[in-house]
Amino acid sequence: MRLIQLNLLGTTAIRKKRKKIRFYITFAYICVWLFSIYTLFYIYKTNLFISTVYQKEIQKIHTDIASLRPKFANIDKLYQEKKTIEAKKSLYRQDFYRPGSWLDKMMALSRKIPENIRLEELSVNTKPDKGKGKEKIKLVGYTLIDREQQDVTQLNVFKRFLEDDGRFMEGLEKIEVLQGRIGKKGKDPVMTFVLGVY
Repeated sequence: MRLIQLNLLGTTAIRKKRKKIRFYITFAYICVWLFSIYTLFYIYKTNLFISTVYQKEIQKIHTDIASLRPKFANIDKLYQEKKTIEAKKSLYRQDFYRPGSWLDKMMALSRKIPENIRLEELSVNTKPDKGKGKEKIKLVGYTLIDREQQDVTQLNVFKRFLEDDGRFMEGLEKIEVLQGRIGKKGKDPVMTFVLGVY
């Protein structure tokens, strides 16, 4: 006769292991679920904080723009005034290059020439090349020298007369002596000169 052996303890051990495995799986699932909820809540709070910061920054920028609006209006006004002045300046320059303006200068020049100075050449260049130091007016002539006084300062006197004449110097900046040489004109001692007006 055979004896039937029952392994009751072994089955109980398997059941206990199954319960432990189920508990661990359930616990892990709950932990993952709780972690996911915490992560979502943290992301929500972080985004809410960032949104609040941005809203404050936007409000600050809006306030700054509102306070700067009068300054922008003033800048625009000054810019329009600058354009008007530039237009007038351009018109003035056009007037400066007209023959009538140069006629006034020539009249002023004729009144300032001393008795002992003779002009042999007068050339006008209303639009000289920039950056080359080209003169707008070139005066070539000579001054008679007094034998008794040996006076050679008449050229400087003539230059000073022109510099002091506001009508002649209008639109011009300076006068320079480009050349001065002592020589003779026939039997008379003279000093030839070249003046450049810029």
